[in-house]
Amino acid sequence: MSITHHLADAGPALRRSVIAVLLALSVVAAWAAVSFSIADRALAAWWPAAGLSVLAGMLARGRERWLVIPLVIVATGTGNLLAGRDLLFAVLLGMGNTVEVVIIAALLAPRGRPLRLASLAAATRFISAVLVGAFGSGLALGTVAAVFIGRPWIEAVPQLTASHAAATLVMLPVMLVPLREGRPLNRAELLLQSTVLATLLGLVFWPGNDWPIAFVPLVAFLWAALRFSLLITAVQLLLMAFAVIVLTTLGGGPFVDIDPASRTPVVLIQIFLLVYAVSALLIACARTDWFVLIRRLEAQEEALRHGIGTAEVGIAILETIEGEWRVVAMNARARRVLERQLPPFEVPELDSLIASRAPGRVAFERDGHALEASVAVRRDLGTTALISIVIVDVTEREEREREAVALADDLRLLNAQKDDFISAVSHELRTPVTSIIGFSELLDDERLPDDLAETGTIIARNARRLADVIEDVLELSRLSALGGPLPEPVEVDLVHLARECATDSTGLALSRGVQVVLAPDAPDALVIRSRERDLVRVCTNLLSNAVKFSPDGAIVTIELVPHEGGAMLRVVDHGMGIPAEHRDLVWQRFARAPVDAHRQIPGTGLGLPIVRALLESRLGGSARLLDTPGGGTTVEVTLPAVAPAVSSPQPVD
Repeated sequence: MSITHHLADAGPALRRSVIAVLLALSVVAAWAAVSFSIADRALAAWWPAAGLSVLAGMLARGRERWLVIPLVIVATGTGNLLAGRDLLFAVLLGMGNTVEVVIIAALLAPRGRPLRLASLAAATRFISAVLVGAFGSGLALGTVAAVFIGRPWIEAVPQLTASHAAATLVMLPVMLVPLREGRPLNRAELLLQSTVLATLLGLVFWPGNDWPIAFVPLVAFLWAALRFSLLITAVQLLLMAFAVIVLTTLGGGPFVDIDPASRTPVVLIQIFLLVYAVSALLIACARTDWFVLIRRLEAQEEALRHGIGTAEVGIAILETIEGEWRVVAMNARARRVLERQLPPFEVPELDSLIASRAPGRVAFERDGHALEASVAVRRDLGTTALISIVIVDVTEREEREREAVALADDLRLLNAQKDDFISAVSHELRTPVTSIIGFSELLDDERLPDDLAETGTIIARNARRLADVIEDVLELSRLSALGGPLPEPVEVDLVHLARECATDSTGLALSRGVQVVLAPDAPDALVIRSRERDLVRVCTNLLSNAVKFSPDGAIVTIELVPHEGGAMLRVVDHGMGIPAEHRDLVWQRFARAPVDAHRQIPGTGLGLPIVRALLESRLGGSARLLDTPGGGTTVEVTLPAVAPAVSSPQPVD
């Protein structure tokens, strides 16, 4: 993060205090720029107050900027006034400065989050915004200068634009560049470069020296831009600018003796600073982009090497430069198959492809294994080529495929045996359970003592429960074995069917006061072509679950809406709900959500698996579980306009 980002994230008190300090420094900077201006005090050679004012505007948020604008007028106007300028002239100059503040702050910190100067794109945006803002300020200030001091407008505008642009480009980067980049720093090299830069600046700009070699320090300065972080480059740019201005003011450097009566020295200093600032920022940010790209490529290369090393196939990547081979990457399997790292590999077809730099496939044998090599070639300029070789052991692949087929056959056989066993056991249980139910009903007709009558009732109730479980198991077994044509679908009015199911299901929990109702916004009719018996089973099972898991006095709602040519049915309850992490589990046979509240309610865990099997195998629909707003579960069933004519076996977990 940059300094401005730290300040932007800081509390309002600290941020506003920094803005106040910047505005106070603007007063001093404006006074110093006028008082110590080179050659012509009417128009300052450099205007550091611009950089300070713009930074204050960028740190301001929202309506604060509208407060900063008059404060900038006051600060820069006060500095001009202290330097001896007329009151009205000073105020108008202050107003001209605010044009730059408004434009640059709007372009570089539109929402109070300043630009992060850390890429070539950001540097281009920064330089463009500064030049636009400085030009806007130059237009305003040039007009003021033309009116008050008679300076030609066409001459004043470019001079003032350059003065403001140079100051802002030099001062702002220190605040906008990242404080840390992760780039290694050679302290000895930094000390050497700083010494060379300071020496060259002193040699060129020391008072009394007028050699025309202002370009010489650029060599040492670009050294910093290419080798060190953006922060170091920005700090050196700022220090160099102050050193050049101060030494030139003291009478040193190549700009002093060029027609002192004119503004030529001022213009040359501005051009000097602009060229150095733009060059340094563009080169340093481009270097940062390159550094980030190198790190990204290194990470990708490391991941690629890891992937190649752990791959089950043989992979070799070779590079040839002017006939010389180099291994870019090669895993152990490729080395084992090819028996060496560089061609020729003593596989005639493969060696021929590599020699001709041609892509293709080659089949060969080694150590009793059938192998297949795929060759890809990427040509670069000149005689450079990158060749990748992927080797697949066909023998191993075929063996794995045979093992997978055999395993799938075993699993299908086991699944069929399981279904046969469940079906056989259920059929065997049905006869004795039916007898128990019949004899318990005979006992109900007899006049028995109260304790024996209660025992008979318990026997009958549990026998019916066991019979229901057996029917559910048989139903699942039939659905798993389904295949082939189904009965012709007929027109079914889902509204009528849902109303009948609601009436039947309400009777399941009259003692608990649970009501099952059709949603008031349900259509008068909703007709699809399907199978009524299966739809009733789906609706009944969903309502049974909803009633069972609803609290006493609750309402279960059936919603019906048209959907993509078919229909959507929702059963909405306000019970205990199903945690999201267990929703896949409840679609499996005999599985229930591992929640204490669910375990306390009797059930077999077969209702939802039957619903899913009916929908997928016979009705062509689907179901999913959703949360009910306020608590509970919504089961959403989607049904097609026409049920499928053919069923296929459906695996039921």
